[in-house]
Amino acid sequence: MATKKRKLDKECRIFNKEWGEKYFFVEVNGQRASCIICHENVAVMKEYNIRRHYETKHLSTHSKYVGKLRTEKFESMKHGLESQRNLFTKQIAENESITRASYKIVNRMVERGKPFTDGKLIKECIIEAVNDLCPEKASLFENISLSASTVVRRTEELGENIQSQIHEKAKDFLWYSLAMDESTDLSSTSQLLVFIRGVNCNFEITEELASVCSMHERTTGEDIFMEVQKTLQSYHLQWNQLRCVTVDGGKNMAGKKKGLIGQIQAKLGDLLLPRALSIHCIIHQQSLCGKHLDFSCVLKPVTSVVNFIRNHGLNHRLFQAFLEEIDSDFCDLPYYTAVRWLSCGKVLLRFYNLRREIDLFLTEQNRADPLFSNPSWLSKLSFLVDITSHMNELNLKLQGKENLICELYRNITAFRRKLSLFEAQLEGGNFSHFQCFQEFCTENAGRDVNLEFQKKIIQDLQMHFSERFSDLDQIENDIRLFENPFGCNLENTPTELQLELIDLQANTLLKEKHREGKLIEFYRCLPDDDFSKLKKFAAGMASVFGTTYVCEQTFSRMNYVKSMYRTRLSDEHLKAILMVGCSNHKANLDDILKMKHQFHTSH
Repeated sequence: MATKKRKLDKECRIFNKEWGEKYFFVEVNGQRASCIICHENVAVMKEYNIRRHYETKHLSTHSKYVGKLRTEKFESMKHGLESQRNLFTKQIAENESITRASYKIVNRMVERGKPFTDGKLIKECIIEAVNDLCPEKASLFENISLSASTVVRRTEELGENIQSQIHEKAKDFLWYSLAMDESTDLSSTSQLLVFIRGVNCNFEITEELASVCSMHERTTGEDIFMEVQKTLQSYHLQWNQLRCVTVDGGKNMAGKKKGLIGQIQAKLGDLLLPRALSIHCIIHQQSLCGKHLDFSCVLKPVTSVVNFIRNHGLNHRLFQAFLEEIDSDFCDLPYYTAVRWLSCGKVLLRFYNLRREIDLFLTEQNRADPLFSNPSWLSKLSFLVDITSHMNELNLKLQGKENLICELYRNITAFRRKLSLFEAQLEGGNFSHFQCFQEFCTENAGRDVNLEFQKKIIQDLQMHFSERFSDLDQIENDIRLFENPFGCNLENTPTELQLELIDLQANTLLKEKHREGKLIEFYRCLPDDDFSKLKKFAAGMASVFGTTYVCEQTFSRMNYVKSMYRTRLSDEHLKAILMVGCSNHKANLDDILKMKHQFHTSH
């Protein structure tokens, strides 16, 4: 039997203004009545309760106030109570602002990777500035809490807030993909980074660091798989939503049996789910194509000369002084670092530009090298400068966050076509796309240049690109379909998409939308009822990581944060720092402050 709602106004539970002057009561927050004489509250706002309180406790002392005198007394006491409340409210608001400022400063510190103890220094700088600019406000700024323990606690809370936001986003994922890499920090702890890229039904892409897994023992494919499984469980992500896994080329990662990829595919098989895509990072693949070329006959002498100049302090100073003396356009030589993607091309280019200066310097140091007068070696050097410049240009195009797989594959395909063009032009003696090599050939016009080395480099590059990107070639039709559903061949498309593709290709308005070039916007505007299967397919392709660039970038930050001076940084604190520093989300300070019952200032 339904119960009738009680009406507070009929039960006289709504505060009547007449009770104020009559019983010295005021209403507090529309919830209770408070006596302005003794500050006691009456929970039930009924006149009987209020009158009884007044008559039993204050009638003897306040009955003498009548008429205008009673009104003045009530207003005076009411004003005093309001002043106290305003002062209390102001103090709370001030403490909240001070706490908010503390969080903002800590957030900046963490984003810049600064030590927790720097908070004290920052506060000292603030106080120094305030004492000169507005000394009357000094006490306010002194209340900002930036002690090391406070900075640690704030950092953890900021990281947890960002992670909770990612958790909320993950609830709506239609598909997600993973990008993972593992590296050892300075304390010999293996750090596994798990990045997640999810796409919801509105084609909103979320690309975030999901977890930093610190592994203190073995890092086999099975161990890594267990950490990944824990991460997915913490975000409540299902295996049937997994679209792709992108890793580097390590055996514990890319191994098809005992590696992480093999473990994931076996798990999907046990659940009777289709296999997920697995991609070896495109940037690593491209970089390996260059590193596996045999041009040691050029690189070894170059590295030897660079190390002779840079490894010895005296030689380095003399070389810099020599360049300054002759007014060279360059002031130094860079080191060659094999693990850096762009290093080889940059070193070769600088060495080639300074080849005459280096030859003179080595002669002065009684270290003359006959290679500098060898046309054959110089021709190889000039050609390698050009080809590595082309490789570096491609590498830079592949870098960056939130790249779509179709954009990356387009760049790889274009470069492979360029290699075919280079091969054909070399056969015809056309060096227009090799500036340094063409310059060298012009300077040595009277000599015949043997092109066997140059042709072999191009042919080897073609072979390596063909072999290393064969996995991507196998899904080329899916990539082309995702990039341009209007230009695909229906015979090469999945059967379940063919009817929707026919409807799409017949729609001229949607074709115009696609021509605007904003692929994600195009798929977002497709009607769900007419193109549900096509949108689901496109969402899966949009979630794919083509590279582990985000992992490499985060490792660079990790090495800066966990430096030789901070090797004792705990795993939890490192995770919080990376979550704050690498996330696209910003911590919601309003949510953090709502959770606090009190705002503690520095004391």
